[in-house]
Amino acid sequence: MKEKAIQIVFWGSLWGIAEATLGYVLHMLAIHLPGVPGFVMFPVAFYFMRKMYLSTGKATAVFRMAVVAAAIKCCDFLIPGNIPIRILNPALSILLEGLAVAAVFAYAERKKSAIGYASVFSMGVLWRAAFLLHLFLISLFGLSAALVTEGLLVSLRFLILESFVNAGFMFAYLKTEKSMRIVAVRPAFAYAALAAAIILTLAL
Repeated sequence: MKEKAIQIVFWGSLWGIAEATLGYVLHMLAIHLPGVPGFVMFPVAFYFMRKMYLSTGKATAVFRMAVVAAAIKCCDFLIPGNIPIRILNPALSILLEGLAVAAVFAYAERKKSAIGYASVFSMGVLWRAAFLLHLFLISLFGLSAALVTEGLLVSLRFLILESFVNAGFMFAYLKTEKSMRIVAVRPAFAYAALAAAIILTLAL
């Protein structure tokens, strides 16, 4: 397996593990504390995507690792009785997150500019706006789309407030990353991470 592919599988699998474990816990908490997953999970995903970008220097690799993480989420289709929309929506949000981050990284590359607060804030707004559009469209067919059917304030909390909080976490991380060591990944680690991500996704 080529080095870049190893990195894509490894970091995408770690993202999948985070979604299956931390994401699961936060969605349980969200029953009583709405919005908690949105405040936390995108910064966690950004950490993995940033590591991916630093490891390869390619914005396209960031989206490819998102494809790996989304595919891991889709393993839930192997469990009978799961509601498809509850699998497809999270998988789509992962893809949109990866696309937004990759697009901003690519733009910064072309402009030779640093990733600052405005950049990370725009990442959250971009993927959330696209996801809200998706939810609006599926709501026209009677499918579950609470973020757009529960009122404007809920949509704005998701789009603006959560993006604002996310950007704070993400910018704080960027200010400290110079002291962070880039991890060298062996194929065995990538395969082990992928296996663990699939098992945890199916188990939780």
